[in-house]
Order: sequence, then C-alpha cells, then structure tokens
Amino acid sequence: VLTRLYSSVFRSFRRHGIKRLLLLGKATRDILYNKPRFDVRTVLLLARMLSQSDYALFENVAREVDKLGITIINQDEYLQHLFLQPGRYGKKLTTEQLKDIEFGLQHAREMNRLDIGQTVVVGKRSVLAVEAAEGTDQCIVRGGDLFHNKGAVVCKLSKEQHDLRFDIPATGSATLDSMARSGCRVLAFDSRRTFVVIPSEFIRSARNANITVLAVDAGQRTDLAYLKKLNGRAASLP
Repeated sequence: VLTRLYSSVFRSFRRHGIKRLLLLGKATRDILYNKPRFDVRTVLLLARMLSQSDYALFENVAREVDKLGITIINQDEYLQHLFLQPGRYGKKLTTEQLKDIEFGLQHAREMNRLDIGQTVVVGKRSVLAVEAAEGTDQCIVRGGDLFHNKGAVVCKLSKEQHDLRFDIPATGSATLDSMARSGCRVLAFDSRRTFVVIPSEFIRSARNANITVLAVDAGQRTDLAYLKKLNGRAASLP
C-alpha cells in the first residue's frame, strides 16, 4: 500500500465500491529503506509523520483509507477460530521455565508499550533478544543461539490497548522452525490476541519438535501462581 498510495490498489477500491477492508499478511520494514519507489502522496505522508514505527505507519495509512470512505475492520472479526484456548499444549513445564515465562511476558509487554516489537527471547531470567525491525524469526534465532541451544523461552504479546485493525500477533510453522533451529523449547503468548495459523497442524508440529506452547490469558494475569495453575492441566483443541 505504501509504495502505491492512491494508485492502482486504491483506484480499484473506488471502482468496485469497496467500503470495508480487512488487512492481513506481512509487510517488512525494508520497503521503507531498500530503494523505495514512493509516489508523491506517500512522500508527503511520511514527511508528516513524527515517527516511522509500525503503529505510526498503520495509523497514518488508516487515515488515508478513511478519506476514501473505507472502514478498516478488526482483524479478528472473521478469525476467532485461529485463537487457542488458554492452557498448556505439550510437555509439562518446569518451575524455572515458568519463571522465565513470567519474566519474558513482563518484558514483552514493556517492549510493546515502547512500540519496539512483540517478541522477547529469554533464558534464566535474562533477556537474550528483543524483536525490532528485523522481525520475529530472526529475533528467535538470535536469542536461541545466544543461549547455546539450551532451551530458551520465546514470549509474544500485543499491546495492552492494541488496535485490532492492525498487526495482531501471529504464529505458525515459521516460528516453530526458527525455534527448533536455535534450540528454543517454550513458546508463550496471549491466547486472546495471537492468531495461530492452522492450529491443529501447529500443535502437532510443536509436539514433534519437542516445543511446549503455553497460551495465557494476558488480559487477566501473568504471575507465577497463574502460570503454575495453567501448567497443571494439558489443553487440547476443540
């Protein structure tokens, strides 16, 4: 969208009378830096922005879309089936792993508040890697490698007041591949705010890779007592 603002895509919207828009998929930040081909309106849009963070980009694009009379709908409106129920999927976790999850979720929440990224990799209550512009997979590999394949913990959260039209966290086979390659053994995320691509295949692949998934209700609590309770029962897909 950014490289063709008000051009073919938006002309097509107008021509076909589009009034509601659902944004899905992945846009890497290198489109801003790797020989960008912006039209005049995009250049002016970027010039008005105080920041080129993900959220700032989303919000400014939304305003441009709104000028066309198009409503961007929440990403979860038709995708509730991609959320897992809270619980443990896979092997039971140790107390040390649960402490790492508690620690990691705290730091992931803060990184989101600062609009840096959604993913943090931790081990022994130490932050090994924080997701920034490079993306989740590279963050996971970097953190897992720093922990020398000893079972780092990956934590992923959205903002506390997340705009559900944009960038709801997602996880799938690429996440598991990056974790397996770097020896990460635990993935924790918010069950209410993380899309799981093809949940049945995802859980099966996680178990085959010896990765435990802990889906937490981050809107309630993420303290150690809650995590222990969640860890006490194995969850299953409906």
